[in-house]
Amino acid sequence: MKERPSGDILSDLVLKDAEAGVPSDAGLLAEPEGDGNAASFTAELEASLAEAQNEVIAFQKASDERVLMSWGLARTMVKNFQPVPWFIWRLSNSVFSARDQVKPLTDGGLIGLRRLVFAAASDPFLGTGKKINSIHRALEILSPDVIASVAVIHAICRRLATCQFERIWRPILDDALLRAQIGFLVGERKREFGAGRGMLAGFAGRAGLAILIASGELDQARRSLEGLAAGKPIKDVGMAIYGADPLQISAMTLSAAGCGREAAFGTVRYSSPTILGEVSDTEQFHWLSAFTITECIRTNRQREIKDHFWESLGYVLGQDRGDLVAVTESMLRRGHTLSWIC
Repeated sequence: MKERPSGDILSDLVLKDAEAGVPSDAGLLAEPEGDGNAASFTAELEASLAEAQNEVIAFQKASDERVLMSWGLARTMVKNFQPVPWFIWRLSNSVFSARDQVKPLTDGGLIGLRRLVFAAASDPFLGTGKKINSIHRALEILSPDVIASVAVIHAICRRLATCQFERIWRPILDDALLRAQIGFLVGERKREFGAGRGMLAGFAGRAGLAILIASGELDQARRSLEGLAAGKPIKDVGMAIYGADPLQISAMTLSAAGCGREAAFGTVRYSSPTILGEVSDTEQFHWLSAFTITECIRTNRQREIKDHFWESLGYVLGQDRGDLVAVTESMLRRGHTLSWIC
């Protein structure tokens, strides 16, 4: 597993931030000061989650009382968790709000994110593998959707780091990060969708479960671990112990992080009985396809991936699909290389 960025890289980032007036203890994020919108973010987040809950219930045509209650529990849990701060939500919403396209970023749009962007651009998997300490150069290396997805994932990891039961949720988070790397490769072929969205689709496969465990009680965490060790599906574990499907948590988390309704709907569709039915919205189907391909590759069920999922993301030829699976094999053996993002 890859180590965190080298001391030399971090030292340079700290030095440059000090010269720019950024506090030395800011870590990879430095929340901007004097943003009047931040104060009302909690109320806006709650309203957004309530709207997402109502929309997804209508979208699923859900009427079962247990399902309705589970969505209410998921909304409350994500609201209390608050996965991202305001300035990251603003970035994510700006990048992902446009359907089937990637909005460009400017230097001014990355206030508070300089160190994180430098670390991502310097990373061998996401960037060049060489020290980068120029925003202009970083923007040449990283696409806007990758920057936004890294910011969202880092914020969630940082939030989890304040929670209990790390011994139990940490391996699940590592699996989510591994899936994020697979998702990066899955999504990068389809320019309109992008590697960043692919990362988030992969990360959503286990992030909801990690948040569930971190937000619950010790007995629930232990029982979850036992259920997973016994090979039970994570949906069954979540519903039986917490009253919510981990993918509901993931969908609500994507919504709360500013990733848009299509991200949430595409994620939820994976656990829907109509998963192979027609999805009229193209971007939603791209999210579902990225989630499905990543999940099947991670669990060695590549043969179960239907052609329309592959084709949705530009994998028309069998050789292309085989090449992607081959590239992920070593990744599956060694684990993710994104330790620094935590």
